[in-house]
Amino acid sequence: MTGSMKTGERAMAMATCVADLTETTPVADAARRVLCMRLETVRDRIGEALTEVKRGGQRVHALRVATRRAAAAVDLFRRCLPHKVGKHLRSRLRLIRRAAGEARDWDVVLGELTGRLERVEVADRPAHDMLSGFVLAHRIPAEQRLRAACRDYPFGFDRLLANSLASIRQRGPDVTTFGGHARPTVLRMVTGFDALCQRGDGGSWEQLHEVRIAAKRLRYALELVQSCIDPGLGGHIATALANLQETLGTVNDSFNESRLLRIVLGGIDRCLPASCERYRPQIERRIVEHEQAMDAGREAFARWLVAWRSSASVLQGITSPLPMAVIQPGLFPRKPPTADEPLSRAG
Repeated sequence: MTGSMKTGERAMAMATCVADLTETTPVADAARRVLCMRLETVRDRIGEALTEVKRGGQRVHALRVATRRAAAAVDLFRRCLPHKVGKHLRSRLRLIRRAAGEARDWDVVLGELTGRLERVEVADRPAHDMLSGFVLAHRIPAEQRLRAACRDYPFGFDRLLANSLASIRQRGPDVTTFGGHARPTVLRMVTGFDALCQRGDGGSWEQLHEVRIAAKRLRYALELVQSCIDPGLGGHIATALANLQETLGTVNDSFNESRLLRIVLGGIDRCLPASCERYRPQIERRIVEHEQAMDAGREAFARWLVAWRSSASVLQGITSPLPMAVIQPGLFPRKPPTADEPLSRAG
């Protein structure tokens, strides 16, 4: 699949951790710092996505990831924001994320088609060219919808950022420190994610998609609380989530494209029945390939779930320091980074 970002560029493009936060940092100060950094990143990624045309696919992807990280920060500190402010902030981030997501999804399919171009047999060229045109016909309007979602950039987003930060307060006397707020919150997320994984075992592709999105939210929340949990446990969970995201990202790409191919084939059969056989062979082969990838992904998820369950008891240790000797080494081996990594499953 085309459209990749080198490891160094990815690190430069998105700082995932927040420095200077400690166990005893006042929770309002932590919220102010985290939200400032995450929202500023969204603002900067909007600018890049709208102006850097030659690297538009990478920049749109980076924007979608930035909105997810910002949304995770809003969720983590929702008690520090007035209800209306938090609701408005989440709504704006969701609007931008969905517009970027639509464009990015078409980029993934277009990149896959482009990557196959030199290997396409002569007999399959008509179907390949038709699919490329179909995808472009959707990707171009998606770009316009993304611009519409960001129409008040940069000044409108600057106002949103400033107003949100100005509204942050310590609300309620029960928890005043970042550590005291963060650990129980993340524990609830881990517990909810674990329950969702159990339901996703053997479930539908839509349920696996829910697991994938929940894994992203938990992963991005963990990035913010690294200073408040045992580093061994935090690294263990983060590695598990990264591996899961890679697996289910592949499943999601294949699910989306196989569904698209079925829609296209059905439309041709209804609208151009005389020409359908010209396109059918390659489209049906592609559907089979994606279904095989989905089945392989489900099997990989089942293996991942076995490893996750074997360490479930130690996850409760997120609320306090925990000796890492109780975690079996190698349950979730970290894959070495490569120079080029598919964008579709990163973030």
